[in-house]
Amino acid sequence: MFISIESSSSDLSVALLGKERLIDRLTIPIKNELSEIIIPTIKNFLTHNGITFKDISTLVVGCGPGSFTGIRVVVAAAKGIQISNDYMKVIGINSLAALAMSVLEEAREKNCRYIISSIDTKRGDIFVQTFEVNNIVKSEFPFSVINEIEILEIQNLKNYLLTHKLITKNVLFTGHNSELLKNKIINLKTSMQDNQNSNALSAGKLALHFIDKNIDFKNTGIIFNSLKPIYIRYPEIN
Repeated sequence: MFISIESSSSDLSVALLGKERLIDRLTIPIKNELSEIIIPTIKNFLTHNGITFKDISTLVVGCGPGSFTGIRVVVAAAKGIQISNDYMKVIGINSLAALAMSVLEEAREKNCRYIISSIDTKRGDIFVQTFEVNNIVKSEFPFSVINEIEILEIQNLKNYLLTHKLITKNVLFTGHNSELLKNKIINLKTSMQDNQNSNALSAGKLALHFIDKNIDFKNTGIIFNSLKPIYIRYPEIN
């Protein structure tokens, strides 16, 4: 079984997955108490499902970008869990890629070639990255990274599209402030999901996809075989 943990936004998200299915998931809002509650929350979550860490083969962790505090605490907790359970494999996930994974089927249904994911920086702007949806037959990758993570004010999204030569009608936007974009950029599609934060379920599904197909993690910009926080600028406690 896999356990996945994500806290790049304002929630702590935990998911338990088997090879073929979601077993259970939990999302709780957090303020400043994450470091105190994260390990007890995970242990209680496992106990509720009748298992212990010894039943977990792989730990999947959202590494950011996003809330500095959330990323720092989750990565530190995951490293502590691994030290105590050294048989456990640990995988790091780009949280923007996890968010893209959560809307992948929606993008395909809307015939969108690109997904733009955004996460709140807590400083009045967003972390943003674009992914190209791959042909489900020709590629083992669900999508590919086409640019680096950037920091952007939401009102400058139109210029972002022009800079990266993205045709608006081919883009699905998801994440922080997507509601503000409705009817403001002609032909831009925004995700219909209620919760547009990166979450543990999507991070876990993304990791499972790579593992099931035995894809090399190296240089994907999506998934990593070590835990390293993704900080795009100087960290700030939030």
